[in-house]
Amino acid sequence: MMPLFFIAIFFTGFGGLTAHAVPESPSATATLTHRASRPGQPLELIVTVREAAHPSVLVPSSLAGLKFHPLHKPELLSIEGKNVWLFRYRVTPFEVGDYEIPPFEVIDGDYSSKTQPLFLHVSRSGRLPQLSAKELSLGVNLPEPLSEEVLKAAPPPPLKPEPTPTPPDVRPLSARAASTCWKELKAFWNYPGK
Repeated sequence: MMPLFFIAIFFTGFGGLTAHAVPESPSATATLTHRASRPGQPLELIVTVREAAHPSVLVPSSLAGLKFHPLHKPELLSIEGKNVWLFRYRVTPFEVGDYEIPPFEVIDGDYSSKTQPLFLHVSRSGRLPQLSAKELSLGVNLPEPLSEEVLKAAPPPPLKPEPTPTPPDVRPLSARAASTCWKELKAFWNYPGK
């Protein structure tokens, strides 16, 4: 027979060993719709805040050559029973160059969180630049020396094959003219709208 003491501990649990759910602090991420743009072409920047009750986002002060404008009111989504806030901004670049958008700070009560910095390449063509080690390390949370090694080991992009030139038509001019006339006569004869 078990002593009463052990039965009481079994049913009430070990008082000092019970685990309480600790609320997660809010986390924030920022993303751009494109990494490259042309001057005057607006982009959308989305700040996603998870596990926050009523967050506020501090937008970095305007950078020379970039203009930030909020698009909508913050949007609250419930994903798997957790709060997810979306803050949308329009970013319009006005000058050609490479920009590093500083982190956005998110404040929710006593908690605060910062996003990673973002990189934007603005050129006249709007072409995407080659991915840098710093961008890769911030994007996938790797140390920068490791991301340099990853970029070195990555295979180079495949070269576009040169189009094969059309071989010259070596037939005499009279044969080429007769062939063209014959094709057009057949096309006229078989025209469906007769």
